Formats: sequence, structure tokens, C-alpha cells
Amino acid sequence: MPGWNHRFMEQETSLNNLQTNQSANAFAVVEDYRILVDSAQAVVHFYEGRGEWGRLVRSVPIEKWSGDWLIRTIGRFFRLNYQLTDDKVIASIQRNGYLTVQIKHRIGGAILYQRALKNEFWDYCVSFRGELGFGVTVHAAITDLRGKLAARTNVEQVEITLKLGSSSRFTQQQLDAFCEANGLMLGSRYTRQHLRQAILRQRKMNCEQFRTQLAYFDIRINCK
Repeated sequence: MPGWNHRFMEQETSLNNLQTNQSANAFAVVEDYRILVDSAQAVVHFYEGRGEWGRLVRSVPIEKWSGDWLIRTIGRFFRLNYQLTDDKVIASIQRNGYLTVQIKHRIGGAILYQRALKNEFWDYCVSFRGELGFGVTVHAAITDLRGKLAARTNVEQVEITLKLGSSSRFTQQQLDAFCEANGLMLGSRYTRQHLRQAILRQRKMNCEQFRTQLAYFDIRINCK
């Protein structure tokens, strides 16, 4: 059909956008392959050649339309090894064993990462104070991070009353001991942030004596 190839050549997009939008009029490029999603047949087509469409090499079925379905499909096509890094911090950013992670910049306490799929850009990640923001641009990743930090701040300001309740894992004796050991007053109200700060001042003691009970406040600290 005249003009068919030219129409598609004008629709090149990123891998991330191809997964998000599933556009029938767009393709992404990995190495020497053009990748096109056919949502009607639930397959991903792999065409040979970057400069022009060339021949259809293989159509890989989409197993599930959930999560990183395009990453998984491309991983199967190229027979990539699925492997999450042993580094826990990087693994929390990687999230998918087909993706690789590279540090791009360090700005103050924040770190900017770039994720890639078979050397092709996937997205950015910004890490700050244990929170992660993701986006196809640096601005989008920072915006995502700011939203999560704001939500976390709101959660930290929730007030908790130090008293027994139906969901409490404290006995009266344990709660009395907890308050005394951490300089808190039984029956008083504290923000979750205040409680966490008090607990962290005596991390070892709280881990040894009250680790299970801390779940009552939805406070988790590293006790390793």
C-alpha cells in the first residue's frame, strides 16, 4: 500500500511509551529490530532492519497484559537472562531482571539512575531518603518522587495514642515497659514520626524487646 511504510516511519516512539499507550501506529527500536504491538492479536511483532521495515522475523505472544508485559516479551524474544542484582538498593530500582541500572548523577542527597532494556533507554529513577520516583523524563521522575515524599510526610504526621486496643500486640505490662524505656507517656498522643525518632534512639533495645509489637504503630526499623 503506497505510503504505508512512510506512515509508520514517522511514528517511532520509546519502549516505555509503546508499553504504556499500545499504539497501533507506533513502533520502538531495539538493536536492528523494529517492534510493533498488535493488541488485537495480543502479540508483539519484531521486524528486521532499523532503516526500513524489512521482513517480519517473529511474532511473540503477550502472556499477560499486566505489569512489565512488553519488557517480558522482549526478554523472551532476545532470550535475555533474567537476573536481579545482589545489591538490595539497586534491585529496588531495577525491579525487573531484564532491566539494567546505571547511575547518572548525584545531586546532594538525591541520586539519578537510568534504567535500560538491552541497552535501549527505558526510564529514569530518582532516589531520595529511601523513596523512589520513576518517569520517562528527569522532570517526571522528580515529580513522582515529590508526590511520594509528600504522601509519606502525611502518613508520618498521623497521631497515635499509646493505649491498649483490639489490634494492639502489646500487653499492659509490655506497653508500660515500652513507654518507660523510650521516655513516652502512657495514654498520650504522638505522631508516627515522633514515635519513630524515639524508637531509633534506642534501636537495639527496641529490636530486642518490642520488635513484634512495633507493627501496632506500623513502624518498621532495620533490626539486622
